[in-house]
Amino acid sequence: MNEFNLHTRQILKNEQVEIVSNYTILHFDDFPILYIGTNKYGNKIIGSHLEEDDNSKTILTLHTILTNKEFHQFMNGKISYLDILKQSSSLSLVQKDFKFKIQKAFDIDFDSLPNGYLPTSESFCPSTVKAHSLAFSISLKGKLADLNKAIADEVSKIQNGFTEFLEDRIKSLKGFNLVPKALLQPYAEGSFKINFELNISQNGKKPGNLFLPQAPIEKYIANYISYISENFTEDKDIFTSENKDFSEKLKALESTLNEVYEKALISKPDNINALIKDDILKSASKFEKITEQVGENFESVSILNVSQSDETPLAFLDIEYCKEFQSSVEAIEISKKGMTIDDEFREYKIYIYHLNTDTRTGNAFIRNLNNDEEMSKPKIKINGDDGLEQTKYTESLYLNKWISVKAKAKKVGEKYKHLDIEYDN
Repeated sequence: MNEFNLHTRQILKNEQVEIVSNYTILHFDDFPILYIGTNKYGNKIIGSHLEEDDNSKTILTLHTILTNKEFHQFMNGKISYLDILKQSSSLSLVQKDFKFKIQKAFDIDFDSLPNGYLPTSESFCPSTVKAHSLAFSISLKGKLADLNKAIADEVSKIQNGFTEFLEDRIKSLKGFNLVPKALLQPYAEGSFKINFELNISQNGKKPGNLFLPQAPIEKYIANYISYISENFTEDKDIFTSENKDFSEKLKALESTLNEVYEKALISKPDNINALIKDDILKSASKFEKITEQVGENFESVSILNVSQSDETPLAFLDIEYCKEFQSSVEAIEISKKGMTIDDEFREYKIYIYHLNTDTRTGNAFIRNLNNDEEMSKPKIKINGDDGLEQTKYTESLYLNKWISVKAKAKKVGEKYKHLDIEYDN
């Protein structure tokens, strides 16, 4: 332990680096070699064993506080442990007794770690057997969320979007006669968390399926969420072509769906390949509702699968990802329905329901052409530099008024996607 010069290092409060919940060992060899968990503040921590001293009966470990994005990337094999250490500004040496109780914690930087104690460049998260469930948690981070607060309207849209996403995935299982119901659980501390439990019952009009408990529906839903958040944007070309081969990730999801049917002893649909493509396209529009809320009042969303033993990260959505996802959904829609853009400014009647007066962007309702009973919800951008306070645009927002604007519209099929509005006070 002398290599670390502990007597010269700043001592930290134990509570900053102590894992108090969600403790999970990822690799064990006489001692826990690599493990994860959370501290009392809800921060994710990754820890690793450095060495032990039989004479003093002490263990020296390395604890690193992770961002939600780093935690998601590591647990899903996107970055190595070495990469985490290199980019972290919250490394600490933790001295424990042989009962793993923390004695002292010291601040340290990456350059002070002896090479012999560093992980290799191939130190990715070990494969683990994950316990899946039908309980989920959506954690908002940044801005208001870090004060355990959130805008009610945004929370409502996330709740409704995720509820529809979950229930529709169960309804899409042909021949199961299942009735899904997403139940909200109390909000949890730790930034702002929305908790869900998906309840599944069988339609009472038909005899129950005795083999249903054997079907890995929990695994399928969890893998589905991981796929649409991690691989959908990479695979967007698959959904614009009838003959494009499935990627390895999409094949793996299809394999899990096959397993659901086989374990339940229910005949698989003949066109399961086409069905899963169509279902993913339908689900993307529900998932998009969640991505549309990220940015103004919170910076990221984490979706976790919650079991009795741990929390498994399924998705991490930050502003960069959300823009890419929305762009992919639009590209697929354009390939199927075509796109038109006005050459000149035209008059439209809109109702603005969201507007950021600093960026001059937001969302509005507009009635579709040829069908007044249907409305689109395009993004809007108001040109110019004049302030928007006390204008017809903020009147529309705060007084629930329909207003006339001159705009160039972008449409995909019959739906308006974007309005470039000419400023007019």
